[in-house]
Amino acid sequence: MDVAKVTKAYVAIRDRRAEIKKTFDTEYADLGEKLDRLNAELLRLMQNQNSDAIRTEFGTVYRQEEIKPSCSDWSALDAWEKANPDINASDILEKRVSKKFITEYMENNEGALPPGISIYREYVARVRRS
Repeated sequence: MDVAKVTKAYVAIRDRRAEIKKTFDTEYADLGEKLDRLNAELLRLMQNQNSDAIRTEFGTVYRQEEIKPSCSDWSALDAWEKANPDINASDILEKRVSKKFITEYMENNEGALPPGISIYREYVARVRRS
């Protein structure tokens, strides 16, 4: 086998993969931006109609609240976690505060939050296919 030919083929394939990935990443980001704009428009339409859901022939649009936890005091959260041995740190943290854990904790504690945690709430539109 000729090393130069194999190297040439390798470089050509690697370059083509990079080109395809760049095209994909660009198109994927563009589609994400379009979905964000459509999401905002769907939320506006539901707000104008004072509705939490709208059924269409193409699917049902509904409004759903998402919470986005953040931590302003990691030492307070760490101390709280250590004072609650029934809670595992890996349940709280992902590389961010675990939305699943905080949501469940709030549900089980009358909406209370662990120390150092705050949440940001926003409504997003969801579309379920007909």
